[in-house]
Amino acid sequence: MTGENRASSKTYPFAIALTLSLFAIWGMAHRLYDTLLPDFATALSLNSYQQSLAGWALSFGYYFMALPAALISRNFGYKSGVVFGLGTFSVGMFLFYPAAEQHAFAWFLLAAVVIGSGLAILEVSVDPLVVRMGSKKTAVRRLNIAQALNPIGVVGGFFLGQHLLKISAANAVSDLAHTLVTPLFFIGAAVLLVAFLADNTKFPPMAIERVAKDDSTIRSFRPLFRNRLFMVGAGAQFLCAVAQVVMWGFTARYVTTETGMTDAAVKDVLLWSFFAFTFGRIAGTGLMYLFDSSRLLAIFSAGGAVATIIAATNGGLTGVGCLVAASFFWSILFPTIFASSIRDLDGDTKTGAAILMFAAGSGAAVLALLNVIVTPATTRFVMLVPAVCFAAITVFAFHYRRVAPRL
Repeated sequence: MTGENRASSKTYPFAIALTLSLFAIWGMAHRLYDTLLPDFATALSLNSYQQSLAGWALSFGYYFMALPAALISRNFGYKSGVVFGLGTFSVGMFLFYPAAEQHAFAWFLLAAVVIGSGLAILEVSVDPLVVRMGSKKTAVRRLNIAQALNPIGVVGGFFLGQHLLKISAANAVSDLAHTLVTPLFFIGAAVLLVAFLADNTKFPPMAIERVAKDDSTIRSFRPLFRNRLFMVGAGAQFLCAVAQVVMWGFTARYVTTETGMTDAAVKDVLLWSFFAFTFGRIAGTGLMYLFDSSRLLAIFSAGGAVATIIAATNGGLTGVGCLVAASFFWSILFPTIFASSIRDLDGDTKTGAAILMFAAGSGAAVLALLNVIVTPATTRFVMLVPAVCFAAITVFAFHYRRVAPRL
């Protein structure tokens, strides 16, 4: 860190702590939604098509709001993006109440899209803020340290979801929606409190920087679209998201098809995948103190490619073990690609972050397509999709290592 940023760390400890906590919050939000969705589908009497659409709704919020989020961070600053993102997220949680009260799928869908939109604004603001809170040389490692809190939120969301499911199991189906919504309402209130704290917390100067009034956000996209290295990074970010959503989206179906495990055992496999993800992000971040981040990106993505190829070709318990290992290898990919792609953009960092988040949100469309075309007989081979993604990211890592500016 530069002297200025060391001073920032000492001067703004609460702002930094609050910023880091946000990574756990959105990790918890994603996993809690996915965990509770099947019970919400039962409570609202959703058909398979509606449940599939609901599963995609959260990611659609990212797709819908990622690029407009650049307007907020550029014109009002990162801090305003954090406050607005948290506020939007909490509104989405509150919208589950009319969904339960009226048993209305439209309200449920709206709630999910609003939550996804809030999370998109939050990530477009927070990720680049962390990248900028220090020197460019340590930007990748710094974002990985912050993102290490995200899997803790994922694991917390899983356990919270399982706890809520146990409570809901003791209630009649007619009361199921209200049983699930009540704790979500309190979570929304807690998030609103965090937004209030963020709004009244003093942040480092770069968090409140705004562009000049005549600096058009639309025009800021043009140089980035001409930046070949950045666009390759955006493509790698898209493939990174596809690898994750396909692996975790098909894990339950893969385990059931390949091994015939019970639902309880399937949940254990998912939990071990989340633990592997957590350990991988912590271990990978530690290794960045010893090795170059692009080299680690190549090693981890190559490991993910091997693990998913074995899962696709072998199946059985070996394949299940390889899927858990693939979560370990995926762990550092997102923050490493993200920080590597934007750390040299300077004035275009905020717009670049929005493009990368849009690319990541677009990955969910691949999962929606695969859910339609994949049959039980072809479930094992769907893991070739993340295998191709991992392999392509390995190529990106070598390309980035060869052409990126040395710091």
